[in-house]
Amino acid sequence: MDTASGETVSCNSNTVGGESMDDEIKLRVLVIDDELAIRTWLKGLLTSLGCEIAGEAENGQDGLELFKKERPDLTLLDLKMPVMNGVEALKFILADDPDAHIIMLTSETDPTVIKDSMIAGVEYYLPKHNSPDKIKATLQEQLEKIKSNLG
Repeated sequence: MDTASGETVSCNSNTVGGESMDDEIKLRVLVIDDELAIRTWLKGLLTSLGCEIAGEAENGQDGLELFKKERPDLTLLDLKMPVMNGVEALKFILADDPDAHIIMLTSETDPTVIKDSMIAGVEYYLPKHNSPDKIKATLQEQLEKIKSNLG
């Protein structure tokens, strides 16, 4: 299992002149994807959005263990992975924490699989084939929704 450790930064736009405000909400994000290049790109993107990377995993089983340990505010979850796929991991994560925020970021295009993921409890389905700008904008929007629910 790969885990990321990094500088804790805020996933919040409440800054004034680069200074953090006291009521700032820090969001921690877990990235679960079997492709190293995707995990690396997502960690960079999330860091640029001010998020703390709670960790990363290359399969659903390792991701589930890391989720239980880290309790992230948001989990980005791929669908097709070795050992345990995303739908199986999703079900275990939500059984452990029914209020978990999970975005399925995947290249899967089968409508039945996507529907099954949504029924299982994914908050948002985000296709990997979207442009980087679209993925960034969608993640920003979803992060803002989570922050508004926490604050």
